[in-house]
Amino acid sequence: MAARFPRELCGRRKKRLAVSRRSRVMMLFQRLIEELELVTDLRELSNLLVNTLGEVFHLKAVSLLVRLPGKEEYGVVSAHGWSVTEYRKIKIGTGNPALELIKAAGPEIILQDRVIRSLTWQEANILTGHFEVLHATCLIPLWVKGELVGSVNLLPYTSEKFLDEGELRFFQDFGERVALSVRNALLIHELKIHNEELRDKQSQLLQTAKLTAIEQLASGVAHEIHNPLTIISGKAQVLLLQKDRKTYDEKVEEVLKTIVKQTRRAADITKKLLMFSRASASPCENLRLETVLEDTISLIAYQTSLEGIEIRRLISRDLPAFYGNVQELREIFFNLILNALQAVGPGGILQVGVTYQKADKVFVIQVSDSGPGIPAADIDKVFNPFYTTRPEGVGLGLFVTQQIVHRYGGSIRVESAPGEGTLFVLELPTEALRPSVTALASL
Repeated sequence: MAARFPRELCGRRKKRLAVSRRSRVMMLFQRLIEELELVTDLRELSNLLVNTLGEVFHLKAVSLLVRLPGKEEYGVVSAHGWSVTEYRKIKIGTGNPALELIKAAGPEIILQDRVIRSLTWQEANILTGHFEVLHATCLIPLWVKGELVGSVNLLPYTSEKFLDEGELRFFQDFGERVALSVRNALLIHELKIHNEELRDKQSQLLQTAKLTAIEQLASGVAHEIHNPLTIISGKAQVLLLQKDRKTYDEKVEEVLKTIVKQTRRAADITKKLLMFSRASASPCENLRLETVLEDTISLIAYQTSLEGIEIRRLISRDLPAFYGNVQELREIFFNLILNALQAVGPGGILQVGVTYQKADKVFVIQVSDSGPGIPAADIDKVFNPFYTTRPEGVGLGLFVTQQIVHRYGGSIRVESAPGEGTLFVLELPTEALRPSVTALASL
């Protein structure tokens, strides 16, 4: 009896410890469930869930896998024990062995060591690899009314059994109760995404309506003004070219020259307005951007040589053809280069680059200068119509450029800082305006 007494005491002590641990687990789960029920933000909820489980149970890794909004795949939205950049890459879809295992198991907790016992060694190796991707050996499915919301994935530090049967039941009950909170947070998150998309579309529609109105106004104003300006300029030039110049005094001649100069400037404004109001129905063709660029540079070669401005070209070899309108693309290059020339002044350096990103099917055009740069307060204004910092400037060049780029489904941005020059970056997709085979076949 003396030999058995200590063992009995040890057994009772182990049972008391087990009961005590289960009680703590139940209290922890209850508190965590109550807190999660109050959280509606998906990021806050997922962080609270994985960090609490990881810290309390001293787990090597914990992650929350959920169904991604609007997609037929699942992704890890938060994890404890591994980097953000790593877990954000995890995306698994239909056909993934781990996901199919979760779906087949229903609400039952999945333990890697139990599952692989019934598999061949080849199947076991494949499934083990998918468990390793999730950094887990234990998967807790999250089901709500027959819908798989996701799973909580656990990885202990050792391969030894870290949960007994009673604790497994607690975890399973925990998963069933937490699933509703996760699903609610997902629904709210998806609703936020839809609201943001709706606001963006409303903003785009409003912007489109404004631009349409401006286009109509610009077209009408340009046509109404351009013809009288041409007549005025022509009459003034005729008077200046008359042989009998003695009848004019110097003041009259100066006035006539001023009329010609200002009417030309006004006519240039109307031309830019017409360029802006011209719809995308202008003829398009396959062309070479590098050729359009060289043609544009040749137009200002005299000015650059006169002022000692250096233009450096960085053009990739074997660029594919671009489908677009020559005049519009020339306008883009001309406005950007002219803007850079005016910024650098005599003796400055200007750099123009054209590259092609094959993976994204996008041309990238960069125009940079060594000028004084743009103050931070003015960065957001450079594309506004009639905004200019030069007394003789019109303020339509960059605005027109932006509108043309947007017609091609592209984007344009500016990077600048005082004293560090300015960089304009354009991205033009190759297939934006090209008619599709399907569209042509339906004609």
